[in-house]
Amino acid sequence: MMAYHFSANQYEKEFDSKRLQNWELPKKYREQPRTLLGFTQIIANDRGHLLPNVPRSAKTPWGEFIGTWDMPKKIAGTCTTNTARSDYAQRKLQVTKTQAEKSADKALTAK
Repeated sequence: MMAYHFSANQYEKEFDSKRLQNWELPKKYREQPRTLLGFTQIIANDRGHLLPNVPRSAKTPWGEFIGTWDMPKKIAGTCTTNTARSDYAQRKLQVTKTQAEKSADKALTAK
């Protein structure tokens, strides 16, 4: 008698999702999404020009925007505690923070 079911995990394995589980519905879910509060304020016309009532920057027509080119190479994260940091690592983090702040201030004043 020949086998009618050729399993041996040849084809089913690729199509069987083990960890995906995004097909399940939660027990409680909303039929409609919540409405957002607030509104969108239009600051430019159809041609991309700023409207007359929009406040403009006195320094530059592009505003106070700092692009990635103007930012420092490293930005130190916020450190709430120095637990498990060596003295060297604490000093290095502090130096990196001060350099990043100086670089950001320099980028802002240069514009």
